[in-house]
Formats: sequence, structure tokens, C-alpha cells
Amino acid sequence: MHIENMRAFMKVAELRSMTAAANELNHLQSNITNKIKNIEKHFEAKLFYRHSYGVELTPDGERLYAQFKKIILLWEETEELLAHKEEHILIGIMQSSFPLHLNNIAKEFHQAFPNKRLSLMSGSTDELISKILKGELNIAYITELENTIYNQSKSMLAEMLTRDRLVFTGNTKGKSLYRLLSEEPIYVFSKQCSSYQALMSLMADFDVHNASISEVNIVETLLEICSNGFGIGIIPESLALKYHYLNYQALPDGYSALRRTLIYHPEHTLSSAEKWFIEKSKSLLQQ
Repeated sequence: MHIENMRAFMKVAELRSMTAAANELNHLQSNITNKIKNIEKHFEAKLFYRHSYGVELTPDGERLYAQFKKIILLWEETEELLAHKEEHILIGIMQSSFPLHLNNIAKEFHQAFPNKRLSLMSGSTDELISKILKGELNIAYITELENTIYNQSKSMLAEMLTRDRLVFTGNTKGKSLYRLLSEEPIYVFSKQCSSYQALMSLMADFDVHNASISEVNIVETLLEICSNGFGIGIIPESLALKYHYLNYQALPDGYSALRRTLIYHPEHTLSSAEKWFIEKSKSLLQQ
């Protein structure tokens, strides 16, 4: 099975169109059709449902797509490993939650790609988006409120990875939302994070004022403050669970929903090393 045939199959599956895949790969449509037919003949399986508007994968096609994806990634990784090409990969991460998820992947990366340089740059969502648009970062992982809409147009590509929600940490038992917002000291990671944005929206909508809002950008410290009864924190639920902190309460619907998103510039071509990093991060974040 030739690697280019695998790429053709994957492109048809992703674009759901023989014509679109042929145009993007600069092939005649008849060549793409023949490649797909040969693959189906090889595996003695129907891989696509044909419709007037395009194609979609059959169950066998979905299984083959997953396998081909692994094979192509390994092939590209092997080519780059033996080519000894130097590459500096810059990846943007959130100041709070993403370092916890990506530290182990970074260690594996240096073992898999000893000739590549990897740099992790932290920042707020707005800062990371700005750096992607300016070409100062290759790819970035951001966390944003579900109802946030950025004017991305064609200047930035985004892929939603996982969903999360914001929670109050600390002693919330028997306390009304109004009391939590108005009387308790409140802690967020920073005034650029989604926790602070959600808090500001809540306070504005409930017409509440609270002068005691502090920034604590170390997860362990914020949770310790809340555990000792010195106030209420607002953090993603995934972080509370990661630190086995179960004394929390979700923010009201409409204010709590988060999404973790991968972003990169549309003119940036992902290298095999970057694809490796992205696939590893997806597997970890979706656990």
C-alpha cells in the first residue's frame, strides 16, 4: 500500500468529496477514484457511502481512516528523524491549566525528536491569539468561554478539543449565589482568564459589586486558600478533579461552559513533529 494512496484516501474522507480531494491534491478526479477503488479492492471492503452531494465513511472506512492516520504520522516522523533537519517549534499554552497537561508530552517529545527544539510560551487567550496572527507562534492551546465569539474569519484556524466548565471552589454550602458574589473574597488565576470574564459577567448581570477579587496563578496555592476557608476560587472543573478537590459547585448555566481549542495560522503547514504533539495532546485531554 503506497503512502500517497493513504493520503488520498484520508483527504477524500476529510473533505467528503472526490472532486474536492482531487483539486487539493492536484490530481485528476479519475485518479482519486481509482485509488479509492483499489484500496477497497485490497481490503475487500466498502469504505465510502456515495451520495449525490459527496461521500461519507462507512464503519470500515472509519476504522481504516484511524489506522492510516497513525501510519502516515509515523512515516512522517521517521522521515524527519532521519533527515536530521533542525526545527524550532513554538507552542502557546494557557498560564494555568495547560502546563499540567502538556509537561509529560514535552518530555516524550524530546525523546521522539532529539533534533527538534521545543519551546512552550504561556499567555492569556488574547495574547496567544495575537501571537498566532502575527506569526510569532506556530500553534497554541487556548481555553475560552463557550459563548465567546472571536472574529477569526480566515485569519486563524481553530479546532475544538474538549469541553469543560467553571466551578466555585471552597465552602459554598448554604450560601446563595448573591452572597458568594458579594460577600466572599474571590480568587481567579488572572484578570485575563476565562474565570475572571465569567465572574464579571455574573456580577454585571446580577448587579453585584465585590471589591475583594484577587489573582493567584498557582493552582495549589489557590486551592489551599479555599480549603482553609479564606474565600472562593473559580477554576475549571478538570483542574479541581486533577487535584482531587471535590468541594466545588458549578457556576450557573450560561456562565460556566468552557471549550479548549487548538489554534494556528492557516498559512502555517504543520510539520510531522507538530502533528505528533497535537495527536498526543488530544489523547491526553480527551481522557
